[in-house]
Amino acid sequence: MNRTLVIAPALLLAFALAAAAQQQGGYTPALVSLVEAERAFSRTSVERGVRESFLAFFADDGINFQPHPTNTREAFLKRPAPAARPPVTLYWEPVFADVSRAGDLGYTTGPYRLSDQSAQRRPTQHGYYFSIWKRQPGGAWKVALDVGIKTPAPDDAERRLRFQAAWQTASAKPSAGANPDLEREREGLLKIDRDFINAANTRGALKAFQTHLAGEARLHRDGIFPLTNKETIRAYLLRKRAMLSGEPLKADVAQSNDLGYTYGRYELREGDAPRNATAATEKGYYVRVWKRDAARGAGGRWRIVLDTTHPLPPAEK
Repeated sequence: MNRTLVIAPALLLAFALAAAAQQQGGYTPALVSLVEAERAFSRTSVERGVRESFLAFFADDGINFQPHPTNTREAFLKRPAPAARPPVTLYWEPVFADVSRAGDLGYTTGPYRLSDQSAQRRPTQHGYYFSIWKRQPGGAWKVALDVGIKTPAPDDAERRLRFQAAWQTASAKPSAGANPDLEREREGLLKIDRDFINAANTRGALKAFQTHLAGEARLHRDGIFPLTNKETIRAYLLRKRAMLSGEPLKADVAQSNDLGYTYGRYELREGDAPRNATAATEKGYYVRVWKRDAARGAGGRWRIVLDTTHPLPPAEK
């Protein structure tokens, strides 16, 4: 891959962030530092390879899906480093990001491309990555969770580089005196996630999502471009007519108690019947980002702002 073509988009994004900060009163320093960390992660991947970049930017307990939840650093370190860098280039660019008011938890997403420089020259893969980042005790951002979807072609965002920050990001400030019981908040978010799954299993995914989606929401599904508003998400779910069951495995919440995430197992059955033995079934793992209602901050209701899935291959089901 032409190095100039790789570096130029990152510089453009830096200029765009700086210009937006001057015109709109500025993004929070936490958001800027999060996006810079993501860009540095991608740049390291291009310059030094996937292995070195993932070892450098994943948290010690950070996971991705291979296809099951796997400690990323441990998985790389169990295998000897290759004598020569593999002939592939993985590049991505953040086009949407959000961060908690406390500046300790955030996520980014955007298009990626995986190109092959080997003799086989396999076709370039395109998709959307999604990463949850968490501040470490020393202040550095590290990846806590990473998952992606494939798309049928490059997204226009990859060429136009339309960076967007989530609602309330620019003006959000930590609540004075806030000191939540994070373990209790995690358990509470797990219950909300479990209630959502139960609703999707009895009333259908469409009705459950309609009740729990935020006004600004994203749905990432393998094989299609991300759906980025409630109208397109509703239309997609209406076509699918699916029942959703599952089990949450973990939740985490920001210190400011305004942003959190859950992940777990899911099973998707086509059709309206809760128990349809003939329905096609998809199994895998989901990740959901939850955010408090903008109007009420840390006292607001948890809403889904991003939902993505990682289907298991047929042999793994």
